[in-house]
Amino acid sequence: MNCNPRCGFLKFAPFALSISLSLVSLLANAQKPSLEKKVIEPAKEWLDNRQKPINAHGGGVLYHNGIYYWYGEHKIAGKSEENFADGGIHCYTSKDLVNWTDAGMALNVDYISADVDLQYGCLIERPKVVYNAKTRKFLAYFKFYPKGNGYEVANVGVAISESPAGPFNYSHKFLAASPKGSGDFSMFVDDNGDLFHLAVRKPDKTFIIAKMRDDYMLPAEEYKECIGIEHHTEAPGIVKINGVYHLLGSGSTGWKPNVARYYTSTNMYGPWTLQKNPCEGYNNVDSVGVEKTFGSQSSFVLKVNGIKDAYVAMFDIWRPEMPIKGRYIWLPIVLKQNKFTINWQDSWNLDFFKNK
Repeated sequence: MNCNPRCGFLKFAPFALSISLSLVSLLANAQKPSLEKKVIEPAKEWLDNRQKPINAHGGGVLYHNGIYYWYGEHKIAGKSEENFADGGIHCYTSKDLVNWTDAGMALNVDYISADVDLQYGCLIERPKVVYNAKTRKFLAYFKFYPKGNGYEVANVGVAISESPAGPFNYSHKFLAASPKGSGDFSMFVDDNGDLFHLAVRKPDKTFIIAKMRDDYMLPAEEYKECIGIEHHTEAPGIVKINGVYHLLGSGSTGWKPNVARYYTSTNMYGPWTLQKNPCEGYNNVDSVGVEKTFGSQSSFVLKVNGIKDAYVAMFDIWRPEMPIKGRYIWLPIVLKQNKFTINWQDSWNLDFFKNK
């Protein structure tokens, strides 16, 4: 049987073509720049996996089952500038604290119903989420100003979810220690599972504390003054290191940044001891130093999972006239003799803790 010399070539042509296409694809991908970030760059615009600015202001982070969940205020373009409406709580997820995936709205403001507290026109600020190991529920807390009341009365809003990413369902609100309520706050879960609500009381600006019930839904006791913490202390973030509680906060100067406040104590109720300003260095992006906390305000102190003595101080740069363009300053904490310092870094990642 005679065979055309081209038969062999035609027989293997599809295979050769497949190899060629694969090589072209590999070369194209090799030349295509990766969108994955390698470092945190404080004060610079931070984009999510869709290359959109992260919209999670005044928030906090929860670590659960290998994933970090970042919750923050979702600001609405053209609305939040007017200081009367927010969208709810936005959630992002990450495994390395550098690259964040948009997980959507964990809690949405109701744009339709007019007979519930949570509706369009209300204000939601500084959300924090905790996990209750006994009830296996996730609880979100936030400064809550119902529609039409402005900043007159500050409630604590509570929402619940079966999942860390939500959706969270609004449950109720409560006042803390005053008919005018409370302002900036922190929710701190101690080693034994006790949850504490620490906040600044309105209108006298006394810093207060109360333990929450076992179900975390409401305070279990009367609020007490935190002995040693100055009046007008806002934006608290708390962490416990080697049996010592560390509280990072700020003074109260409206939207304008001021010097950071830092306290330590061996008891949540106090007495607390005022330490020196923990911030060191200079924000080269905005040309501002530690006298104004790098031009930002504290929002949370995060324990890094799996690395000994690794903590992150979270700060926000935010102005009411530019709510969507708010930026974030996250800096590593350095421990020295059980006190911490927060040194400015132009860029960093978790290797900072491994190499220190």
